[in-house]
Amino acid sequence: MKKKFIYLIALGFALTSCGKLFDVSPTDSISSTTAISDKSGVVHALAGTYNSLQAVGLYGRNFVIVSDLLADNLTWTGTSQDYGQIENKPIPADNSIVDGFWAASYDGINRANNIINAIPSLGDLSENESNQYMGEALYLRALLYYNLSVHFGGVPLKTLPTLDLNSINAPRNTQSEVLTQVITDLEAAKTKLSGSKVAGWANTFSASALLAKAYLTKYHLDNDPLNVQHAIGEASHVISEGGYSLEPAFGGLYSTATSSTESVFEIVYDLQNFNRLAQYYYTRNLLGRYEVAPTAGFIQSFEAGDQRLAATVGYDDKNLPYCIKYNDVSGGTDRVYVSRLADVILVRAEALAYSGGDVSLIQSDINLIRNRAGLANTAASTLEDLKLAIENERRHEFAFEGHRWIDLVRTGRATEVLGIDAKYTLLPIPLSEIQTNKEMKQNPGY
Repeated sequence: MKKKFIYLIALGFALTSCGKLFDVSPTDSISSTTAISDKSGVVHALAGTYNSLQAVGLYGRNFVIVSDLLADNLTWTGTSQDYGQIENKPIPADNSIVDGFWAASYDGINRANNIINAIPSLGDLSENESNQYMGEALYLRALLYYNLSVHFGGVPLKTLPTLDLNSINAPRNTQSEVLTQVITDLEAAKTKLSGSKVAGWANTFSASALLAKAYLTKYHLDNDPLNVQHAIGEASHVISEGGYSLEPAFGGLYSTATSSTESVFEIVYDLQNFNRLAQYYYTRNLLGRYEVAPTAGFIQSFEAGDQRLAATVGYDDKNLPYCIKYNDVSGGTDRVYVSRLADVILVRAEALAYSGGDVSLIQSDINLIRNRAGLANTAASTLEDLKLAIENERRHEFAFEGHRWIDLVRTGRATEVLGIDAKYTLLPIPLSEIQTNKEMKQNPGY
């Protein structure tokens, strides 16, 4: 994937003009601690930052699985006790999945910081090159900090590269401060990035899509009505100006060999750089590990005629249910969606609902998603009912894509829906971080 990402980056830049902007050799990426001294170094470092998203702790497996396992869509059916601990809260602070998520996130952040810190001092970058590279690094840092903040709450904000052990002690910033940094990064990124669409490569609309969600999350946290209006504006920008369109059939999102017109940002894998999602979802009869499985409650929650169920859950010859959104058990080349148009549409609907917006507009957004799934228009007609309808659509639309837990925690519904204590809506700070960072404080209850 290292070589492939560099190719995608170069291709994406080439699409921004009629001429060839760059002449980039597809060579290996550099590590997060290697000094960047020229354009070639930036390109390699950026490839490494994209590559960091493929880590097992992130989109390569655990980040995608954990959101549904923490919530009510998945149950543990395998042999790894760490997944069992995720489901059966409270989670021990030495859980390897939580530790891997934290470590992989900060590795990617450090890679992005290296790029952001180096670009202003490089003399061989054109203005377009500088903007594009900087925009991508800012987007990637924002994505990783957003994911950390919605799972752990406040985390240390590091915006400079960590090159040695002298700067490993860092206190926690508040969740609000982290989200403010995410928003600042994305506001800058969206003005620097082009609108070119290349699978696996962030563009200005990727930044706006994440920005809409960051503003919406900040609204739920701080109750500032300005944030929800910003969320509506950013989502509407992607919907009306991004040039994206819903995949005609829901199942086409996962069966097509080419990138979907709905994909706003995705992680691309190949045979050399693979994920292990299908292997962990598929039953043992189908050569998988069957570590996790769809819950009976999740399967039974679908309305009759909802085409998303058949495109999400399959059954083996023993009638065991398993996720089929990822199906390359041996190769691990399934794409992983980070953001797609349906997500942006429902983010706008949620923002409108919580801001007391026009009911007909909210219904229209919900119906776009329902109708694609073969369902009739929503029967919800009050703002409170529409909020619940959006929650329900998000559960079925984005099952096993890493959204369910984040959605319930964002709206404050996790305690009621899942029957858990509020303190367990945050993950424990990993024990390894507590032991090495003298200024780190644990989340309550752990």
